Parts: sequence; structure tokens; C-alpha cells
Amino acid sequence: MSNNFYFYFYKIFVDMLIFCVYGIVMQSINLGFLKRLAKGLVSVFGQRCEVVIHDFTDITQAVIHVEGDVTHRSIGAPITDLVFRLVNEFGDDVPDKVGYKNTTDDGRVLKSSTFFVRDDNGKLEGCFCINFDATDFLFLATAFKDFNPFDNNTNGENGDLKERYAKSFPETMESVIDNAVSQSGKMPIMMDRKEKKQLIQKLDKGGVFDIKGAVNYMARVLGASKYTIYNYLKEVRET
Repeated sequence: MSNNFYFYFYKIFVDMLIFCVYGIVMQSINLGFLKRLAKGLVSVFGQRCEVVIHDFTDITQAVIHVEGDVTHRSIGAPITDLVFRLVNEFGDDVPDKVGYKNTTDDGRVLKSSTFFVRDDNGKLEGCFCINFDATDFLFLATAFKDFNPFDNNTNGENGDLKERYAKSFPETMESVIDNAVSQSGKMPIMMDRKEKKQLIQKLDKGGVFDIKGAVNYMARVLGASKYTIYNYLKEVRET
């Protein structure tokens, strides 16, 4: 089995899904159809496939339907840290993210796609997410070197990602903060005052500190008191 076979197989799958989901967007959300589509996809692609439907009315418990079981989430789970960052960055214009490689906390490798759903006026209402567990295919790749589910010919914009499938929204918030700290390239204990303020300013622009518990968690990350974090927030918001 070659790389090209897997690539074209997955491409047909994604193209079919884009056609279906965009048809829904033009007519506003049809939840009943989305659920049937989810069931159909999992029926075709089997136990390695999972589809999760999110409603952004309340992002702290956005998951309203799960078909399959790959990330072990259930109804009432929050949006992931990746979706939170994308929505905060792009708002209603957030682009779909198709065919990206992702790694779970327990080390499984997924190929995922997230399609954002809007109403007739273009307002963001939710998303339709597919996760395909490709771990077994990667094991096969070690034996068949010409087989790789993440072919270099696929779209380069979808690099490796670490998306946390949280069971509660505080976990999502913590992942967003941890990711921002990681991207800074410096351990919190090594940051000076200016760098800490820059980090807090970045997170504040993303709406992180509107979430209950974010200040206390940030204080633990930086090894500071919550009053210090509030002072940093006051300073960056006044600039």
C-alpha cells in the first residue's frame, strides 16, 4: 500500500465532508443532518474514527454530540485549546483546519479536521470535528517504509499539533496558558518582569483572563501571587 493511496483516500473523504458541511452552512445549522452525517462517517471508517459536534452557545460545555470514541470525550465537554485559540484569533472569519496531525496525551497519533459552522449571516455557531486514529498505520509504516499517512505532499500548513481534549473548561484554559508559555521559549522562572507582562498581555488579548480561575492558574505558573497578576493586568490594559 503506497503513500499516494492513503493520501487520495483521505482527500476523497475530506472533499466529501467539505461538500456536505458547506451545504449545511448555506442553509444554517441542521443539527439532525449533522448527527446523521457523523454516524455515517463513523460507520464507514470504523472504530478509529470519531466525530464531535460543538455548539458555541456555551464554550465551557460545547460538545453536544459525539459519534465514535477516539478522544474519550462526552456531551458537555468544553471546546479544545486549539479551537479556543483559533476562534479568539479570527472570530467569525476563523478558517477551517483540514487534515492536521495531532498527538493525544496518551501518545496516539490522530489525523484531524475541524470545520466551523456559521448561520446565514456568517456568525459562528459551532464546529464539526473529525478525529482519525492513525497510530496503527504509523506502526505499519515502520515495516513498509513507502507507506506514510502524513505524506510530504499534503498541505504544509497542517503541521504537528498538540490539541488537548479536556473534560472540563478549566483544563482547556490551562492548556491555552501552557501553550503560550511554551511558545515564549523561556521558562517562567527565568522571565523578567517585562517578559511576564508581555505574556500576560498576549493572553489577555485572547480573552483568557475573562475565564474564572485563569488568574489563579497564571499565578501558579509564574510563581507569583494573584495580586501580582492583577497588577500586571492593570498595567497592560492601561498601555
